[in-house]
Amino acid sequence: MIKNNEIDNIALPILKQVLKEAQSEWLDLDSKYREYRNLQIDKRWSFWERFFSQTLSQIYFRRLKIEYNDWDQWDWDLKFNNVKFEIKTSSIDVNKKFQNEWLKKDGDYDWVLFLWITPNELYIKFIKKDEINFEKLHNRWERWTWRWYKWDLKKDEMIKVSKLEDIKNEFEKSFNFLLK
Repeated sequence: MIKNNEIDNIALPILKQVLKEAQSEWLDLDSKYREYRNLQIDKRWSFWERFFSQTLSQIYFRRLKIEYNDWDQWDWDLKFNNVKFEIKTSSIDVNKKFQNEWLKKDGDYDWVLFLWITPNELYIKFIKKDEINFEKLHNRWERWTWRWYKWDLKKDEMIKVSKLEDIKNEFEKSFNFLLK
């Protein structure tokens, strides 16, 4: 057994208390997406990039040219037929909201693909960068000429997905021009 040090004796009781305050859904061992919360942040990014890359590749086999380099780009995550997409994801918080961090106002992308995760469901939303009112978002950080924003959304502002057809329908509402 690993022995606690002086700092552990302070930190671990706090962690146990915070876990009690956490949503019980995420603590349920039978939750489908429970393990997502245990991933390091860079691996969470890999999850959602791979999710959209693989689902859209299955739906549009040979109709979309998809570029994906596993989180190697700065401003965009996936490119479909030369249209650049930033992907944002979050898991539902204790206030029943999804906090989407690091939206870059001046980023080199055209659209945002949102993927939201609850313990047992996935939700999506697609929005053109030009349609985002950044002035209404939380300005989280400014440095040099960069500005990053946070956008909180609720479950009723997105589309629940449980089959490929759900993603296809939403994708084609916004991106039919990519399929011509």
